[in-house]
Amino acid sequence: MPVSVHEILFHGKDIIDSCILPIGQLSEEAREARNKHNRKFRELFTRKTSMIDTNKDLINGLLLTSDPFIASLRSRPKTERRKNSNEVRELLEIRAPAPIDQEQSYENLLIQKNLKVISKNHLINII
Repeated sequence: MPVSVHEILFHGKDIIDSCILPIGQLSEEAREARNKHNRKFRELFTRKTSMIDTNKDLINGLLLTSDPFIASLRSRPKTERRKNSNEVRELLEIRAPAPIDQEQSYENLLIQKNLKVISKNHLINII
């Protein structure tokens, strides 16, 4: 078995397991974005001496970028983090709603529907 096929079969299960959706259900934008990466990789990082060399380099590059272990070793680009002002923090603050009493809200719902609880299993109309 060729090495490239062995690599694809070896890493294929890890790639499929790490996907949230099945590969066929990925959005069109995600497929197009990955296609852009493939095209850029082919244009910039493959040997143009022969079609076989180009395809070897392309497959090896794609295996490197799709390998979960190797991709986890790659350092992430540093982004500049700015501190949020107090005004921004106040706008982003999420306040938890007051706890709801389930029994009271159920009774209020029945009153709105003009019903009264006789027992847990029986309701009557209030006219």
